[in-house]
Amino acid sequence: MIAMVTRVFLTAAMLAVTAAACGDARLVVYDKPSGLTCPSTPPANCPTSMVGYAAVGGVDADGGVLQPTNGGNDTTTPPVTVTNVADLTTELQRPEPLIIFLDGMLSPTATIKVTTDNSARGGNKTLIGVRDSSGLTGAGLNLGHADNIILRNLKISKVSIGEGDAVTLLDSHHIWVDHCDLSSERDNPTASYDGLVDITHGSSYVTVSWTLFHDHKDTSLVGHTSDLAQMAEDSALSVTYHHNLFFNVNSGPRVRFGNAHVFSNHFQTVTAFGVASESFATVQVDHNVFDDVPVPITTMYQDPNPGTMVEMSNIFPAGFTPDIMRPTDPVPPPYSFMSDAADSVATIVCTCAGTGKINVGQ
Repeated sequence: MIAMVTRVFLTAAMLAVTAAACGDARLVVYDKPSGLTCPSTPPANCPTSMVGYAAVGGVDADGGVLQPTNGGNDTTTPPVTVTNVADLTTELQRPEPLIIFLDGMLSPTATIKVTTDNSARGGNKTLIGVRDSSGLTGAGLNLGHADNIILRNLKISKVSIGEGDAVTLLDSHHIWVDHCDLSSERDNPTASYDGLVDITHGSSYVTVSWTLFHDHKDTSLVGHTSDLAQMAEDSALSVTYHHNLFFNVNSGPRVRFGNAHVFSNHFQTVTAFGVASESFATVQVDHNVFDDVPVPITTMYQDPNPGTMVEMSNIFPAGFTPDIMRPTDPVPPPYSFMSDAADSVATIVCTCAGTGKINVGQ
């Protein structure tokens, strides 16, 4: 039986920051995706607790105990506010845990990396955007070889530099991407956009929640190849997607080899597929709603080997019948969670997903 938890709402005290520590916030206009209509006033309390694989501990390759994701919270250093690319890069690459507030929209000329040395792991950072339009445009964040990172309330768009990903996870663990707005544009054939959140090379204990994926092609890849030689590494992949809105995109999550749990998301105007499980991946898809999606779920998209899938309590377009090539029995994920009923998901997600919906301590 699926375990349930009561939602917890974030307060400034939970973030252990004050308005004075965060500096003066600049008011900027949030440009909502064209064609998306949501309630004009966000609710006073959108859900803000961490749920999913990011909230689970673990064991590393050497048998060491890994703690659940807490980002930069284990720190005695006061939070810092950054307003330029140089300072953001410096603070992300500091060795100690740190809470960082990003104030403003930056335009980096190169991908911003948490670590520049693959032999020395980085991480233990919480990066939070100020208000609803702070983030990056043109270049994204590379969390490769970095662990224990929280990204919240960030808007990242039109990433055409480097790998072309808004957020890259490569050999990373314990990552939480929450209440972000990730996009590019679909009508520019010359742009070299790639994914919005790509999770590869055995990255594990990842949660992507309450995030708006929009105006893009392929949004989120879990496992970068169908090559069976990669199976040993990528069987560690473990990702939760919950309460996200995939709007005007080509596809939702495509999972290879690892494990994914996809619950209470809204897929609206998705041209190829909603969720794909391939190359022996194991994916649970429950309590989602799929609107204007020709292939909501599939276990055979392009890879030579299908994945496995269990689907429960989803709302599909009229006439769609699930055809799961490799079905599997439900196995409860290793965490407690609350799935909203599929018939309420569209309203809840449209209201609360994206930036500007949570108290970030300002």
